[in-house]
Amino acid sequence: MEKLLLFFAAASIGIALRFFVLGEWEWKQLLIASCFLGGALLIWGIERWLNRLDARYEEAEDEDVWHTHIAERFWTGKKRLFKGTKKMGEFWRFFPCPWQRIANSILSDQNQWYLNLSFAFADGTSIQIIEQREKLFRVNDVWHIVQNGAVVAVARTDYSWRNKLKLRERMIVEIQGKTLFFQSPELVSRTEVWLDGKLIAEGKRPRQLRWRYTFRVNEGYEEWERVLVAAYVLFNYAYH
Repeated sequence: MEKLLLFFAAASIGIALRFFVLGEWEWKQLLIASCFLGGALLIWGIERWLNRLDARYEEAEDEDVWHTHIAERFWTGKKRLFKGTKKMGEFWRFFPCPWQRIANSILSDQNQWYLNLSFAFADGTSIQIIEQREKLFRVNDVWHIVQNGAVVAVARTDYSWRNKLKLRERMIVEIQGKTLFFQSPELVSRTEVWLDGKLIAEGKRPRQLRWRYTFRVNEGYEEWERVLVAAYVLFNYAYH
C-alpha cells in the first residue's frame, strides 16, 4: 500500500511541477496518478478486512491443540491464541520505531523486515520475540525469545543452499543448551519440530482453511510449550 502511495505522491509532484513551470496540465497523467491512490485504498481495505478476521477468530478444536488465525502479517492488530476450546492469549506484531513500518512496507516485498512479536498469555506469561539486527536494511535472521523479561531462547533462520536444494524451510531454536529444528518442505502445510532426531511437536494448516494454524506439543515438553508456540508463530511469519 505504501509503495502505491509513494508512487502517487511522486506523480502528483511531477504533475504539479509541470503545471507551474511549463503551464501544461496533463489530465491523462492525473488519471494514472489517481489509479495509484485507488489501488492503495483497495489494498488498505483488504488488509483491514483480513486483520479483523484475525481479531475475531474464536473457533474451537475438539482436540487439545493450539490454534490461531493468521491471515494478515503486517498490521499490528492483536490475534487470538486458543488451545482446544479455551482462549489462551493474544499476540501481535510491533515496530519499535514508526519509520521501520514505513521502510518495511516500501522496501520489503514480503514484509519480513523489522519483525518483532509480542505474546500475552492468560496465565500471566509474557513472551517477546525481538530481532537482533546487524545491518539496517536487510532481512533479519536472528531473534531473542524473551520470557517474562529474561532471554530463554535464540532463534535463527537457515537459508543454506542445502535447504534450498531440498526445497525445505528451516529455523533453528536454541533453548536451555538444546538445539531444536523447525522445518517444513516448501509448498507443504506442515511444520515439524525435531530434537535429537525425535519429533517433539507438529504444526499444520488445513488446505480448506489456509489461514488457520494448529500446533501440537508432545508430552514431556510442557515446560517449553509457550516458547514453542511463539517460535511456531515466528516461523510462519518468517516463511509465508
